[in-house]
Amino acid sequence: MTSETTRPSREEVFHAVKNLRRRYVLYYLQRYGGPVTLGELAKQVAAWENDTTVPEVSSSQRKSVYSALHQTHLPKLESAGVLNYDPDEGTIEVTERATRLDLQLASDPQTSLPWHRLYLGLSALSLGALASVWTGLYPFTLLSGVQYTLLVIAAFGVIAMAHTYDLRQWRQRADNAAPDFILRVED
Repeated sequence: MTSETTRPSREEVFHAVKNLRRRYVLYYLQRYGGPVTLGELAKQVAAWENDTTVPEVSSSQRKSVYSALHQTHLPKLESAGVLNYDPDEGTIEVTERATRLDLQLASDPQTSLPWHRLYLGLSALSLGALASVWTGLYPFTLLSGVQYTLLVIAAFGVIAMAHTYDLRQWRQRADNAAPDFILRVED
């Protein structure tokens, strides 16, 4: 699938990843890198599907996922050009094309609180305040430019600490939880 004429179309890729189990596969491969073994992949997918941890996955749950991955899902993803599966070795790894699949967690921390908007808003306010100090507008002349700069740096520091705290809290909640996705394909 190296030539442009044999490369799967965007629709074929979307069709291949519309199944949740296949999105779990891609998410795992992108998150943990590769190559990975079919056995470890099957355990993690089974854990997500059964809302449990990897050590608590039963043998029957793992075998069911293992068989489905081997027989159906991995060949489908390979034909879509997003992973390479070697059934003899039992190894799977993502392709270059998979790096252009943007699997975003629907519960991604950036979607829970619009941090980017807070940073942009603070930037705009800071720029306005510093421009007002520079032009000498009252009441901005009550503090020096250095003092306003220190306030701006402190404000960014406070927002960055809050963002870091929020991210840590989200990671604790999301650790080992089954991902829920939003998918975008970059051409």
